[in-house]
Amino acid sequence: MKKGIFIVFAILMLDTSLNAQFIPCDTAFVVPYSPLLKKINEIKEFHGTVTLSNSVRILPLTNCSLSSNAEEIIKNGDQIYVLLSQTGFIYKMGVPEDSVVRFTKIDDTYNLNYNIDCYNFAFNGNLYNYGGYGFWQKTGHIRRYNTVDKEWDIVPTNIEIIPGGFEWYSSKEGKMYVPFQKLEKRFLKDPIYKNGLFDYKSYILDLNKADWQQIGKLSDEFIQLISQQNAYLGLRVDSGNIFLINDETYFLNYINNKIYKSKEADLNQFLLRNSKNVPIFYDKGVIYTYSPSEKIFKTWNFDLNDFTELDFPIWTADPTTYYFVFGLVIVLAIGILTFIIVKRKIKLRLQNAQLKMLKTDSIQQAFAGVELTLIELLIEENKKGKKVEIHQMNHVLGIKDKNIGLQKKVRSDVINSINDKYQFITQTDTLLISSVRKVDDKRFFEYFIADAEINNIQKIIKTN
Repeated sequence: MKKGIFIVFAILMLDTSLNAQFIPCDTAFVVPYSPLLKKINEIKEFHGTVTLSNSVRILPLTNCSLSSNAEEIIKNGDQIYVLLSQTGFIYKMGVPEDSVVRFTKIDDTYNLNYNIDCYNFAFNGNLYNYGGYGFWQKTGHIRRYNTVDKEWDIVPTNIEIIPGGFEWYSSKEGKMYVPFQKLEKRFLKDPIYKNGLFDYKSYILDLNKADWQQIGKLSDEFIQLISQQNAYLGLRVDSGNIFLINDETYFLNYINNKIYKSKEADLNQFLLRNSKNVPIFYDKGVIYTYSPSEKIFKTWNFDLNDFTELDFPIWTADPTTYYFVFGLVIVLAIGILTFIIVKRKIKLRLQNAQLKMLKTDSIQQAFAGVELTLIELLIEENKKGKKVEIHQMNHVLGIKDKNIGLQKKVRSDVINSINDKYQFITQTDTLLISSVRKVDDKRFFEYFIADAEINNIQKIIKTN
């Protein structure tokens, strides 16, 4: 009993100690309505974000335990929010009053450090974030802020794709582009995962369906380009990202899958000087940087004419897809060929079985007597390119001296018997013996076996 009381007391003491170490942030702040906030507020349909370093803040979090966490401005419709990095905290900006504006915390989340460096964006009037580092590894989670519960919910997707640092969100398409993945699992001893394992398959996430789809594989040339990166800037623009690689400016157009390199040294210098620890954002063809100390903006007009298109894309078609399709075609071809061969064998066996069924004590063959004689005559005439006339048929059938009425009946009975047997054997509606009117005398008929049936009837006769 005493031991149980001691355990409960220890837990209470530990909880009290932890609470004493954590100083929560205020739920509301009144701050100056800075030119930066005013500019973002004035821009209609602003779809990007503005990251603020620790030296440039909007919320005065000096006395809060999270004072070192960076802030990020995001606009959703006409509303401006400040998101506190490494948390789920959301502060909503109110209506400006003269030179000040009020920010109010609207969420009830308390989880920390699960989404470090996540990608924040807005879709269909909701706030989202993607990926981030936390709990000893990077994740590819999609999270949506739930305005009812005031918490962040996981959005289930078909697969998990880990961001690699070059992802870009298209607000017009409602799609997230991830050219490659960088897997990091700090809880494993394997140094490959500790330093990052690259998966160069390229994916697109359709937010409407919450499904990832592979669109290709990173081109070898682009892999070489980013592997030598010694400076970094990720600036969202209309159709992609602007990056600094080896102090050179590159524009990655994800919509058209093209890469452009700046040929303007002044642009490179502008971004190098004005992108570190300075708020930077893009809107309608203009790059803005903001100096909090001077409270002024510096701008650069983004013009594609200042860039040269490189001769390689961001991603190419994944050859494994072609191998899969090629293999599938081969398998289907083999399957179809096997089906045809098996079908022919079955048909031949069926014909043989049907021939045996036709044989009786009185009729030793499927085609017997005058039937075989008539068929052989038709085959011989076919070889000569001729047809059989009535008088030839009467001679073979032994009715040349009979009256016309009897001749007609015997010819009809024999021909019908041969055609019935042939259709039964072949299991088709094809007639073996056909007739046409004579060219020089339309009153009489000529009889023949079609070329397409010659080989078939010869096989059947041979089987008899």
